[in-house]
Amino acid sequence: MPATLPELSTSKRRHKSTNDIPYKDRVCPPPPSPPCLADAEQAFMRRCSLMDSTSVLRRPRHALSVPNMASPLRTINTSPLHHSTLLSPAHSNMSSPARELERLAKARSKLLESETNQTPTLTPETREQLRYVSKDGKCRVNLCHISERGRFLADIFTSFVDLQYRWFLFVFMMCYITTWFLFAGLYFVSASIRGDLGQDRPLSTSESHQTDPGSCYTGIDGFISALLFSVETQRTIGYGSRAVSPACHEGVLLVMMQCIVGSMIDALMVGCMFVKISRPKKRAETLLFSRTCTIANRDDQLCLMFRLGDLRESHMVDAKVRAKLIKSRQTAEGEFLPLEQTEINLGYESGSDRLFLVEPQVIQHNIDCSSPLWELGPEQLKRQQFEIIVILEGIVEATGMMCQAKTSYIETEIEWGARFEPCMTLEKGSFRVDLRRFHSTYKVPLPTCSASLADQLTAPADDQLQGQKATRSWETWTEGLAEDEREKPTCQGGSTIDKIQEERASEGNESWTSADKIM
Repeated sequence: MPATLPELSTSKRRHKSTNDIPYKDRVCPPPPSPPCLADAEQAFMRRCSLMDSTSVLRRPRHALSVPNMASPLRTINTSPLHHSTLLSPAHSNMSSPARELERLAKARSKLLESETNQTPTLTPETREQLRYVSKDGKCRVNLCHISERGRFLADIFTSFVDLQYRWFLFVFMMCYITTWFLFAGLYFVSASIRGDLGQDRPLSTSESHQTDPGSCYTGIDGFISALLFSVETQRTIGYGSRAVSPACHEGVLLVMMQCIVGSMIDALMVGCMFVKISRPKKRAETLLFSRTCTIANRDDQLCLMFRLGDLRESHMVDAKVRAKLIKSRQTAEGEFLPLEQTEINLGYESGSDRLFLVEPQVIQHNIDCSSPLWELGPEQLKRQQFEIIVILEGIVEATGMMCQAKTSYIETEIEWGARFEPCMTLEKGSFRVDLRRFHSTYKVPLPTCSASLADQLTAPADDQLQGQKATRSWETWTEGLAEDEREKPTCQGGSTIDKIQEERASEGNESWTSADKIM
């Protein structure tokens, strides 16, 4: 500790005040110091200042959402209200600013990883499993610990449509089976109360109704026959062997209730089945996205490109495409933002994001200073972990429903210095699209540097070229002026403009002299 005290006095900047001026009339009460300190150390700690290090506790910026960031802490009693306060050893009174800065740098490096630590060490199979959106457009996000399950019952139609097919078919069958057995039980109870179960009478004869006017159900002698009567009533089959007597008022009421419930179940289940089959989600399966993205120059501008197309002859109406960059980052305050979404401009201002999707088209994103890929080169792409989500939206021409197709590209699916092969040719008076070349690419020469670095390298050359163009234009302008001076127009007598002016001046003088003579 004695060796660190001079370092503390030299490295720490103090704000000078009247309290820092030593004089003999001013005596500062010595703070309590441990007995293990030397005289020099105790003398240093007796200095009075408005910036006392013991009165201010500085804590490092940290992110509670970042795991594995716990550091060894100790507790000290600061106030009777807070029995224990967490304090890092780097902020104790016995530590030096050099050690504090070193520990802060180490803690900061854990939050903000360096480029070497950002190198993906995962296998391709593991990296494929960590996708935010799969290649077929499924979002790999699972919601858990949902406390308010009743919200799904409030929108039961959408809940049925969103169910998987196996669960939807299970609910579909259980709705009918449950109502059949429910009303079969009611018919059986009603028949047993009426005493129609033990009687042996012919099925559905007019004589039986006339001879036994007190009977309620005809042809029901057990639960199975009651179940058959329930199925025949709800499905309006009507074989004619089982019926309800007009004198049985509760039987007529049960038949009416079952018809109403059956109609409601038919409307709900058949509607859900129709909507589930005709969902535009299946239309998205006929929309193609290229397997990889490419980065190459187009019109002297570095661009990120991918290709999309439609397999059906019925085209999408008002098709629009947009893209987002998914990447985790940390703010300057230390807050960790997992899977932050950044918009990738595909030409929203110019309208190039609205497509007439008749043939496969290559969509481009200009990598300029506002692009999130501005400072990424081929080497930086290998060391980063991010994901580009592409979303294509449009209206299905056949049904008029909104359709959305999604795909994603990770850092290993971006080809630096490549372009897509053309897949459309003109044959026999019509355009022919060869989908075998839809995913094919070919290499093109491209510098292995980021767009920002390339812009910095080409900026002096552009300035020099503009200067040369300016000098050339100035020279041409001066030459043009010189030629105009040499080629001034002349009058008929071969005299120049100056001679004409002299002649006009002499004529004016003569006119004045003649006027004087007249006077």
